[in-house]
Amino acid sequence: MSYLSVPVLLCSLLLALFTPGHALAEIDPLVRIAFFTDLHYISPSLTDHGPAFMKVINHADGKVTLYCEELAESFIEQVQSLDVTAVVLQGDLTFNGATESHMALATRLSVLREAGIPVYVIPGNHDVYNRNAARFVGEYYARVGSATSEDFARIWADFGFSQALSRDSTSLSYTVDLSPDLRLLMVDVNTEGNIGVLKEETLVWVEKELQRAQRGHRAVLAVSHQTLFAHNSLFVSGFQMKGAGRLEALYRKYGVLCNVSGHMHAMHITGTKTGLPEISVSSASVSPCQFGLLTLYRDQMEFHTRQIPVSEWAAENDLSNPDLLNFSQYAGDFFSEEMNRQMAAPAAEQTEEMRDYAGRLNAAYFAGNLTDFSADDAMYRKLCSSADITALYFESIRSDLGQNYTKLRYTFGGAPE
Repeated sequence: MSYLSVPVLLCSLLLALFTPGHALAEIDPLVRIAFFTDLHYISPSLTDHGPAFMKVINHADGKVTLYCEELAESFIEQVQSLDVTAVVLQGDLTFNGATESHMALATRLSVLREAGIPVYVIPGNHDVYNRNAARFVGEYYARVGSATSEDFARIWADFGFSQALSRDSTSLSYTVDLSPDLRLLMVDVNTEGNIGVLKEETLVWVEKELQRAQRGHRAVLAVSHQTLFAHNSLFVSGFQMKGAGRLEALYRKYGVLCNVSGHMHAMHITGTKTGLPEISVSSASVSPCQFGLLTLYRDQMEFHTRQIPVSEWAAENDLSNPDLLNFSQYAGDFFSEEMNRQMAAPAAEQTEEMRDYAGRLNAAYFAGNLTDFSADDAMYRKLCSSADITALYFESIRSDLGQNYTKLRYTFGGAPE
């Protein structure tokens, strides 16, 4: 996804959300969840990192897929030191849905399960029925098998599906309990013929599960790949799931705490003022290559991002690749170069100063921290007054200027801090 390819936490809910006598503040012990999304992993067996592969990733919206193996390994090592209750992957686990990639990544992540950390997954739009699944050799590529829904549930059986309290019969949606007080609702809208579309049958299943959680005095945290809300006026079609309005109505009716999504590749939070927050976690494979930590205490909820420490991991493992040893710089430069390439043609009239400002602003938007930017910036005003498509994009993020979506603290019954 790129910005040119398109033309929490909680509010004062809790008294009305659940049956009498139950409130989220009763959740004990502490629950901490790591959200790791949009890795776009490709199995080492499917690429020789030759010309054909490099041509694809050099035009893949700044994803550092060349080092997806190292990203995964350093995350796996890091998260084991964070005392998390669970790890959740919100989809786009794989680069192009190849069955081999699913199998290889599941093997990697089994280390967490063996360490006693449950991992829960749902598919993204890249993960199943992907016609672009391929093996890259030299200057050529060859089609390989893409995972079906059945393949996905089989390969990832130990990552949510075999532990599920309930599974939807028409999608890969399911529920699991994270604690005696908190239930995780994983909603899938990426089954065959319905990519990005919430099925009627799934909606019926969701309401039954919300009713079941309410009867059992369980708070509910929802997860999806595509977003529940439109976080940006340009990030709607293909980003917000179709049927989102009806799902939102159910979440409000039954007091779902918040929705955590991915897919946008940009770190963003919305809905904190309307009583149903959504946290869209940025892609792990796009600079700054981060993941989210959502922590529930007895009286408040906190969210913040953590950067995946690839450089530290590389040094500890005595690797010599300068890209890995200086990974933040590498990932940032790789992302900027791709964005600059896309901007070059329509923005020919821009000055070097404007292009530098635009690059820094765009990087900040995807990272989720725009505190260094203002609508009063002279360069911002110039960008928005230009005659090309980039002006539409920069205008669309005006309300985000000055905001920091990489952290949030919410006291139950209060407001975001």
